[in-house]
Amino acid sequence: METHKKTNGLRTFLENFWFLSVAIVALVTSQALEFFKNLSGTPWICFLTASFTLMIFGGGLITCAKLPVYRSGRFFTFGLKSVPKNLQRFYRLGWCVFLFGVFLALGLLLSKP
Repeated sequence: METHKKTNGLRTFLENFWFLSVAIVALVTSQALEFFKNLSGTPWICFLTASFTLMIFGGGLITCAKLPVYRSGRFFTFGLKSVPKNLQRFYRLGWCVFLFGVFLALGLLLSKP
């Protein structure tokens, strides 16, 4: 079944290499979980600082992208369509940075006290 003009892209890749993809994701996930389980001391504090910095920076990017919306009096708008076109890139980047900080903080919950 042809879904694109020149290539089937991701669908063809997953049909042929799904097991390899699952194995690589499982290996990377287990290594990350093991890293966070053994984290303590000064590196833990550094990761905590990085996590909060990322969350604050991401929140700042989101706020900067939403400022024109707030100035127009619309306070309860959600999603990418509420942001002006020229600021949508900052909105997406802000959410990516913020969520990376959240996942880093959640990983720190796995560590030893």
